[in-house]
This record gives sequence, structure tokens and C-alpha cells, in this order.
Amino acid sequence: MATLVLDTNTLANSVFLEWLKDSGHEALLPAVAFMEACYHTLKRRRSVEDLQRALGAAGITVLPFDSDQAAEAAVASIGRWDFAQKARDYAIGGAAKLQGATMVTENTRDFAWLPDVKRPREVMRPR
Repeated sequence: MATLVLDTNTLANSVFLEWLKDSGHEALLPAVAFMEACYHTLKRRRSVEDLQRALGAAGITVLPFDSDQAAEAAVASIGRWDFAQKARDYAIGGAAKLQGATMVTENTRDFAWLPDVKRPREVMRPR
């Protein structure tokens, strides 16, 4: 099965998360997206441990951020949108590019520079 790199916004889609659990796909959440998810979880007065349990239940692995992803994010940003406003998206997308994975997001416009970007509903469609 394919490797999927998830944007933070996909975690709000319970139908997608349920599908993902039994899909057979490798699901990766870049550490930068995990940081965003932690922030939103804590704002809702829930614990990071709750988030980690939910990710585990859905079969999602957090992908550590490394120097290759940082370099890929910087390269991708040249000549595009403002780096200061989009740095997290470049870092998340850089992980997908380096993994040769499908980027899954509800915000496809911010990842248009990647070769394979889909919304959750597109990934879930039977072939």
C-alpha cells in the first residue's frame, strides 16, 4: 500500500481516521504537524497523551523532523509564497516529498508544489 503523509487538518476528519485504521496504508504525521495538533489539543484542554493515543489507534506514526526535511522545505519555498507565513506547510510538504508519499490535506493549494496531493475523500475512494 501507499505511504500517506498527513496534514494537521486531516486529524479532524473522523471518517478518514476510521478508514485509515484498516486501510493498510502507512500513515505518517510530520513532527511539525504533530506540533500543530498538540497546540490545538491543548487549547481544547485535552492532553497530549490523549492525542498520542488517538494517533496510535488510527495507526499514525509521527515522523521526526530532520535536516533533510528542513533543506527540502527551504528549497521548495524559493520563488513561492512568503516563507514566514508558510514555513510549517513547507516543512510538512518536505516530509511528503522526501518520503515519495501522497500528501493528504484539505488545503491542497498550499501544497500545490508537490507532485501528489489529495484530499482525504479522494484517498478513500475505491479504485
